[in-house]
Amino acid sequence: MKIVLINCFFLILIGCKQNIIKDETETYSDGKPSRKYQRVNNKIEGLMTDYYPDGKLQGVRFFQNDKQVGKTTIYFPSGKIKEVQYYDNNLKNGGDTIFYESGKLQFAVTLKADKKNGYLRKWAEDGRLIYEAKFQMDTLKEVKGIALE
Repeated sequence: MKIVLINCFFLILIGCKQNIIKDETETYSDGKPSRKYQRVNNKIEGLMTDYYPDGKLQGVRFFQNDKQVGKTTIYFPSGKIKEVQYYDNNLKNGGDTIFYESGKLQFAVTLKADKKNGYLRKWAEDGRLIYEAKFQMDTLKEVKGIALE
């Protein structure tokens, strides 16, 4: 009976472990924030924001258990979207899209586990497609519709 009580006591202690939450701010040499995020039990969790030296928002990303997950958005200093990426378990998964400051599409690629897997396309600012290639797990398979095998 005594052993059972001791085991129950330790299980209660482990179950009641408190999360240690710490707000982190990295700064430029002038003291203005360059990045803000939160650590829970010494691991990055939740929203991370990056800032330009003038204080404007540069990027927003999300972390779970110290790994980047979900949608990441990078901004031009003007506030317009520069790039959108998608992460899963700290690896790019899905699309990575880059825009001109005008808002027009500049670059798009599909990724799987950080490897190009699908089409990679580049556009001129006037909208013309200037490059297209198809990849399979980082191996180039096709350029401008012509298979390489």
